[in-house]
Amino acid sequence: MQRKSSRCPHKYIPCYLLFIFTLLAGSAHAKIFICADLPLIEITAADNSMVEDICDASGKAIVFLARYQLHPKRVIMIQMIETSIDDHGYLAYGSYDRQSDRIQLMSLPSILQGSPPPEMYDQPFDEEHYYGAIAHEIAHAVFQHNTGTIKDQLTSAAQEYLAHATQLGVLSPARRTRIIQASNVGPWEAGDSISVTYMGLRPTGFAVKSYLHLTQMQDPQPFINLLLHNNWFYISVP
Repeated sequence: MQRKSSRCPHKYIPCYLLFIFTLLAGSAHAKIFICADLPLIEITAADNSMVEDICDASGKAIVFLARYQLHPKRVIMIQMIETSIDDHGYLAYGSYDRQSDRIQLMSLPSILQGSPPPEMYDQPFDEEHYYGAIAHEIAHAVFQHNTGTIKDQLTSAAQEYLAHATQLGVLSPARRTRIIQASNVGPWEAGDSISVTYMGLRPTGFAVKSYLHLTQMQDPQPFINLLLHNNWFYISVP
């Protein structure tokens, strides 16, 4: 997991700048790390053990999203935690809150210590899937940054489409191919309804269909615009 940067021993800001602050009254001090090559990524953590990986994964997500003219508009704040997240009734490794514009993210060791053994897309969870989980939450934040005047979508289908496509998009080609082949589904087709109901029933199928649909379109920008302005319970594929 150790990667070196030609600019700095680590790809986060302690080579340049470091802030110390108190999260809550009476709590232990936590540090804010700013990714050296990504000044819009700020990570709040007790130490730097996961910072380099978060910076790398965030960078991959931002590069993937830039293909579709989607860019961060303001600082993306990531808070590292050691406990699972209750996301509308189910346990999650990460969560993006639209109101605070902040990501909560479990550390990799805390995820791997979970019981039963954690999985992602019907595979054992590992370091590469952790990169995907980080990218998923970055996509949620970037999506919200680009929605314009829409504040509260009635459904998260549009966001989840983009988040899962990004999550698969940052994986290695070999890992992504194995997931796609095992899912035995194709891309979303004209007339399909993209919904969180399908995602709940077949999360891996939802992710694969979304990735294939997004990456196989010759001109994806009209559909990206549709996602950003969707305010209904599902997305009807044109």
